[in-house]
Amino acid sequence: MSKKTIVISGVNMVDGGIFTILDNCLNELNKFIENKDINVIALVNDSSKFNYNNISFISLPKSKKNWLFRLYYEYFYFNKLSKKINPDVWFSLHDTSPNVKCKRRFVYCHNPNLFYKPSFKESTLEIKVGIFYLFYKFIYKINIHKNTNVFVQQFWIKNAFEKMFDLENVIVTQPEFVKEEVNSTIYLDDSKVHFFYPTLGRSFKNIELIGEAILLLPDEIRNKIKVNVTIQKNDTLYADYIVKKYPLKEINYLGKISRKEVFAYYNSMACLLFPSKLETWGLPITEAKGFNKPMLVSDLPYAKETVGNYENVSFFKIDKPNELAQLMRELVTKTIDYTGNKYPYENEYQITSWESIFNHILN
Repeated sequence: MSKKTIVISGVNMVDGGIFTILDNCLNELNKFIENKDINVIALVNDSSKFNYNNISFISLPKSKKNWLFRLYYEYFYFNKLSKKINPDVWFSLHDTSPNVKCKRRFVYCHNPNLFYKPSFKESTLEIKVGIFYLFYKFIYKINIHKNTNVFVQQFWIKNAFEKMFDLENVIVTQPEFVKEEVNSTIYLDDSKVHFFYPTLGRSFKNIELIGEAILLLPDEIRNKIKVNVTIQKNDTLYADYIVKKYPLKEINYLGKISRKEVFAYYNSMACLLFPSKLETWGLPITEAKGFNKPMLVSDLPYAKETVGNYENVSFFKIDKPNELAQLMRELVTKTIDYTGNKYPYENEYQITSWESIFNHILN
């Protein structure tokens, strides 16, 4: 049997949850192909961020520079590259279905922007959110029917894709949580109850809800809390807006921190806050759950699907800071009665591990 070649494309996955997905995929694939007659070529923005001995890398640093380069790679360069490599499988991990010559093609769709209509204010703070809402449906649609399968992360997206693009080959593939062996902790003032929100300075991350909730709390509670948020001034226009509007002593604007530090915060924190208005998954929810930590999370379908079966979680409306404030107060005073959550799709077909994905795309 001839050696099989797989191309994994993740050229625009450079930070946040999408980079974690790419890194976890390559980490698991590197182990999966050990002692197998499989050749893997990964197309990434910066190969120096990876160290997987069984995988060959091609760096395409211009892919994140602007959309013109991205479109060039997806619809012109990758076509030439596929003819040169002649792969058995092309797996695009970042939404787009490129023009390639390959019998088995797969795309992993994880950008939810086409489902979220931003307000005028959000569009002014983050122009590309408005642009994505207008154009992402078109971008998704290009070549989508040429894929063997379309992978999405949740059932609500599967149902939407089937209707929107007239598809019958959509498979739900939950991101597999790969818990890193991090035993370190972050020193946190033990006179405070520490909340943690690992996030980016994106407008739909809804960080202002935290600021408004804090302003509703009485002084005796505010004096006991610290909310650690991973943004800082000059990150983005939205981050600047948040830092300027909520210069509160209760909020610690950490800026971008390493994965090791994120996991150390999970170890040390009292509770995860996750007020995001839109996610295709919400990886910090899965990660915090892996540490058996309490969570206060948006009352939205994506969040409930991500939380799954879990007791120490309560939900709040994304436009109701009073609900979040009440939950924070109850957590601080140790009077909280968690609502808990049950996963609603126990009997539905889905793929739940990277190993299962790899077996699927190869067979």
